[in-house]
Amino acid sequence: MSVPDLLAVLRFGDSAFPSGGFAFSSGLEGAVRDGFVTGEADVSAFAAEAVTGRWHTMDRVLLRSAWQDPEHADRLGEASSAVSTLREASRRSGVALLSTFAALGASDAVAYRAAVLSGSAPGHLPVAQAVCYRGHGLTVTAAEAISGWQVLSGIASAALRLGVTGHLGSQRIMQDVEGVLGSILALVPDAEPSSFNAFADIAAQRRGDGIRLFAS
Repeated sequence: MSVPDLLAVLRFGDSAFPSGGFAFSSGLEGAVRDGFVTGEADVSAFAAEAVTGRWHTMDRVLLRSAWQDPEHADRLGEASSAVSTLREASRRSGVALLSTFAALGASDAVAYRAAVLSGSAPGHLPVAQAVCYRGHGLTVTAAEAISGWQVLSGIASAALRLGVTGHLGSQRIMQDVEGVLGSILALVPDAEPSSFNAFADIAAQRRGDGIRLFAS
């Protein structure tokens, strides 16, 4: 990886970069409220399952597909997202990321954001990531690393905000699951998207029982 690519990966993967995922917990909040996730070990297991059972088999596949054909990948993502809460979260995060890159002057992001706002494309997050990172000149390998890392760091950050862990605990979680993500990145994903993360899907969908911090 070149130095400019490395610096871009660090910038886009940083939690301070407005990538649109701050409002979503990938179902962790529901799992915490139900008492199934109570400490660091539980969060680590939850994050590892999110990386292997959804990101690698769904989001990563869509990102790769969108590298060549964003519109097709977006339609595929919409058809493959059975859980309405996570489908909406993906779309909201996607348009937020496109808006950030558009504001920074990225022409590809400007064009695709216009398509999303007009209703001609759903704007799912992995598709938006492909459009934005490819337009910035990154390789698909670098884009996948950013995307996977954001899933892991997003869950660790959500655990901190939910009071399940402290700051050091969140770092231990990311350290624990970093090896899982690294192993997954070394694998070639399937050609078609699929997802089996039933525990998190149910937790994300149960959202009618009081005030929540997160939209998923």
